[in-house]
Amino acid sequence: MKLTSLASAALAVAILGAGLCSAAHAQGAYPVRPVKIMVPFTPGGGTDILTRIVAGKMSESMAQQVLVENRPGANTIVATEALVRSAPDGYTLLMQTNNFASNVTLYAGKLNFDSIKDIAPVSLVAGNPHVLVVNPAVPAKNLQEFIALAKAKPGSITFASAGSGTVNHLSGELLKELAGIDLLHVPYKGSGSVMPDLLGGQVNSLFAAMPTVTGYLKEGKLRAIAVTTPKRFRGLPDVPTIAELGYPGYDFSSWFGILAPAGTPKPAIDRLHAEVVKALKDPTVIDRLKDYEIFGSSPDEFAAFIRVEIDKTAKIIRASGAKIDS
Repeated sequence: MKLTSLASAALAVAILGAGLCSAAHAQGAYPVRPVKIMVPFTPGGGTDILTRIVAGKMSESMAQQVLVENRPGANTIVATEALVRSAPDGYTLLMQTNNFASNVTLYAGKLNFDSIKDIAPVSLVAGNPHVLVVNPAVPAKNLQEFIALAKAKPGSITFASAGSGTVNHLSGELLKELAGIDLLHVPYKGSGSVMPDLLGGQVNSLFAAMPTVTGYLKEGKLRAIAVTTPKRFRGLPDVPTIAELGYPGYDFSSWFGILAPAGTPKPAIDRLHAEVVKALKDPTVIDRLKDYEIFGSSPDEFAAFIRVEIDKTAKIIRASGAKIDS
């Protein structure tokens, strides 16, 4: 039986309407399948642990699995390239770090993506305060004595890092610039071998992330000199900041934030942001992140933060002459 033109039109409208309703339902129901957060480092590190804590709580709240996938390589560039190539649908995310900002200068002209245009910030999740620590054999009990020692013996006081351009490195370069001192940078290929050499006295100092040295400080195997954030850290309330000791422009620490590909729909970004903030307010999450500063910024705030970080790290890298292969 043939349909009349009117009947055919009515059927077409009904089919179109059903399709639109289905699409609207799918959009409103986001997420309808598991969400993936990539980590640009190997399993077991600080970024990986933080991501899994947040992802686990988001999974509970969203009634969908939030999976964590490790994509290490090239100073986080491997994971970033995977992100910008993925579909902008809210199902592929990346937990990024300071490397994202410093790579703009370290790899100038070599990146296959635009660090502003090709990403959609979701939220600045947390920060990892760093603390300048020294081997107990170093005859400096505070920052003033450390700087005096460096000035008395230019180039003889060493500070280690997990590699050129890392947070450990740029933290030291910023202090060198502000205090007018000459410290000798000793880059390692990753963080694994830094701590044994610091404890053994092969290097004098390290601008260390809090979780990596908390135990050593309690045991007296390392001495805390000053904290790198503008305000004192609750985990080390008796340790002053570099800023309060006469260098008010000093502010450098690790940060961790979630990115999506550019073009991700705003409803998905808003839902993800709300879920991140909700996770970070959970008492169990707060308890597990004692060595972190917890943020949960808006997407716009995170976008502005990234721009500031790119500019800040660029100035330090250019002033220090840091090279990614040094």
